[in-house]
Amino acid sequence: MRGSTTALFKGILCCAALCGIANAQNVLTGGYDNARTNATLSETILTPSIVRPGSFGKLFVLSVDGQIHAQPLFQKALTIAGKAHNVVFVATMHNSVYAFDADVPATPLWTVNLGPAVPTGNYASDIGIYTDIRVENGILGTPVIDPATGTLYAVAATFENANYVFRLHALDTATGREKFGAPVVITAKVAGLGAGAKSGSIPFTPGQHLQRPALLLLNGIVYVSFGSHGDAIPFHGWIVGYNAAAVSTQVAVFNTSANGSGGSFWQSGRGLAADDQGNIFGVSGNGDTDQKVNFSDSVLKLNPQTLSVNDWFAPFNFQSLNDSDDDLGACGALLIPGTNYLVVGGKQGVLYLIDRTNLGHTVLNDSQIPQRLDTNNFGIFNFALWNRSDGPRLYLHTANSAVTAVKLQGGQFSPSPVAQAVDLFNTPYQGMAISANGVTAGSGILWVLAPEAYRLPSYARLHAYNAEDLSEIWNSDQVTGDSMGDWVKFVNPTIANGKVYVPTGANELVVYGPNKGVNLNSAPVITGIVNAASYANGPLSPGEIVAIFGEFLGPNTIVAGSFDKNSILTKQVGGTQVTFNGIPGPILYSTVGSIAAIVPYEVTVPGTVAVQVTYNGKSSGKISMPVAAAFPGMFSADATGRGPGAILNVDYSVNSPSNPSLAGGIVVVYATGGGPTSPAAVTGALTVAAQGLTTIPTVTVGGKAAKVLFAGNAGGEVAGAVQINLQLPAGVTGTVPVVVTLGGRASQLTVTVSIR
Repeated sequence: MRGSTTALFKGILCCAALCGIANAQNVLTGGYDNARTNATLSETILTPSIVRPGSFGKLFVLSVDGQIHAQPLFQKALTIAGKAHNVVFVATMHNSVYAFDADVPATPLWTVNLGPAVPTGNYASDIGIYTDIRVENGILGTPVIDPATGTLYAVAATFENANYVFRLHALDTATGREKFGAPVVITAKVAGLGAGAKSGSIPFTPGQHLQRPALLLLNGIVYVSFGSHGDAIPFHGWIVGYNAAAVSTQVAVFNTSANGSGGSFWQSGRGLAADDQGNIFGVSGNGDTDQKVNFSDSVLKLNPQTLSVNDWFAPFNFQSLNDSDDDLGACGALLIPGTNYLVVGGKQGVLYLIDRTNLGHTVLNDSQIPQRLDTNNFGIFNFALWNRSDGPRLYLHTANSAVTAVKLQGGQFSPSPVAQAVDLFNTPYQGMAISANGVTAGSGILWVLAPEAYRLPSYARLHAYNAEDLSEIWNSDQVTGDSMGDWVKFVNPTIANGKVYVPTGANELVVYGPNKGVNLNSAPVITGIVNAASYANGPLSPGEIVAIFGEFLGPNTIVAGSFDKNSILTKQVGGTQVTFNGIPGPILYSTVGSIAAIVPYEVTVPGTVAVQVTYNGKSSGKISMPVAAAFPGMFSADATGRGPGAILNVDYSVNSPSNPSLAGGIVVVYATGGGPTSPAAVTGALTVAAQGLTTIPTVTVGGKAAKVLFAGNAGGEVAGAVQINLQLPAGVTGTVPVVVTLGGRASQLTVTVSIR
């Protein structure tokens, strides 16, 4: 399979080197990822020095036909009508979905309406007491996008012929047209004797439920979860799974209280979480609990195929939580990347740090879990996690208190905040998100979308805090013209590509960013240098493709490198040059916040290298980095460094959970950081002949050794882009980690291959 890169790795280099590592991270699901971290860690434009009054503010407003309770989604470089656009998708409570160009105030690229929304006055539970949802209920839960198939999945609530109906829709992201046999009316039934049972079974009753949590897309299945509508009895917690490629096919159904009542999945709009092994985690609200069939006020670990309960945790005081309406399920699970921990909060104001490989069931005083941390205030409804190089920081807020940050260290959260804001909010229902330039301290901003006052309705105010000390650096009321309309509960702002997209209850999406005329061409500043495949900090190696993050590194619009007449990649792109000990490095792309460059093979091993960026004649300081013979990082298919790898099966098709390789078969994986080759590669040259790595890597798949058939620079790609041909170990099946080790250094543990 030497040289058989097909289009996969070319696409990975385009996405990772030109797009993903650059200045935009796709936001394809609520909470930014399936771990529900509420964090985007590829934001290179919005830094604490840029987000200030006078240099940052409202850019434009996009009008829609209803309130926006779902988080906007963002996809970069999507082709619509023959032209590539960065696209922001907006779903409204009037049951419309819009695709807008994310960078300009223009008419929608397309829009569709999915049926008549439900007037909220139709619900008996709304009369006089339930004001969370006003006017109408349509698309409430955040949709999810599958970029591999170009599909947006959304659930619309409709009122038709005096009947309440939920439908799952599958919309083509380029056109808005239905696909995969959608839409399908959501129906469900489980055996049980609980509330609303008829003849030994419980039917799903749409009029009693809301579809508030964000949808989950996992391994070809779309999971839709439901909670109550204002706790109007009878109600239950429901999860229904559908085949993403054949939407009319229902895969599994789960009910939290089949022999009782309650147990809603509402999670303040946060979606069900999923880990890299495919386990699903949901947190239920108040209701009946017997820990056999009824699982209210519980953290549940569910089998993704059957939705059966594999493990669970309930606080020792679950009954008093139910009695006082202190839902544990007020805030869904957040999985802490790189660890086995998940964290949960609820109305009682308690943080629970739990081992997701052993949830622990119920024990007096919750002593079976790693930590129970009481904040002594009402209500944890949302949080955000920055997985930093010096340890994860969790940002949260409770009623009548300041936004705080606690740090995870040594298996415990700090009992006292490591940072705390000055201003107090009386309501704990904010939207929250972290934007940062990777894991590097100093680059982070915490965005909080809060009401100006409570009770509702209230105007919204967007706050930006320096994520180091939580000092406020900007808010939308500081400058005339930056304010926005009505606030809606729980919804997060979306940060992408140097802009902040804020949903409102005023039928508008408000877009913020650096003001026109702000000088983004000051002297370059380097804030981080990482492996471009894994995003890992570490030594540099000859030929390694690296991502350099910072400020004022290049032009505002991305400029791609090109090969000259001698098939050598150019070393100056868009006015940007990168030197390594004074040696210019080839550049894959340059933009204001990041660069993808290649470490010259001339760099001496071992040793240190001084990296410097020059843009338009102005130079950064020199950053000293250690040099090692190799520092492997594996490319993933979506350029995030996580999930399905950039891997080809033996027939050159792309490996994925829906297209696995045969056990014992041959696959090709793509990486960088392999070090010197024999014969010696020329810096920046197009690889046309076999150039094997001088050190042969070892590879494990699912923890077992795989046979390396070839390891060297990938044919038809720039030198430093590595392909490794493997024979998979016999007896290993499933979606499992694949790890490359060179010179005692291992690639990241988060890239997977699928085997059957």
